[in-house]
Amino acid sequence: MELESLHTLAPTEEGSPLWVTYKLLEEEGRYGILCYLEGTAPRHPWARARLADLCPTREAAESLLRRLARGKVLPAHLPDLVWELL
Repeated sequence: MELESLHTLAPTEEGSPLWVTYKLLEEEGRYGILCYLEGTAPRHPWARARLADLCPTREAAESLLRRLARGKVLPAHLPDLVWELL
């Protein structure tokens, strides 16, 4: 179930920003994150990342979601960065 969404503009190497969406997900009392680039085909591996079962509390998951949005983390970097943050 989707609980919250955040959006941010992230810079690209080409200089044109892309909208990135971060969604807080809840499944069976555990929280995860979905991150994707707006306006790109979801079949591209770098355009979407989903990590389930990251946090035991909603507060911890919301804090992580806000940190990712503030840092303008792209989906391709989400798995590595989240594991460093946790």
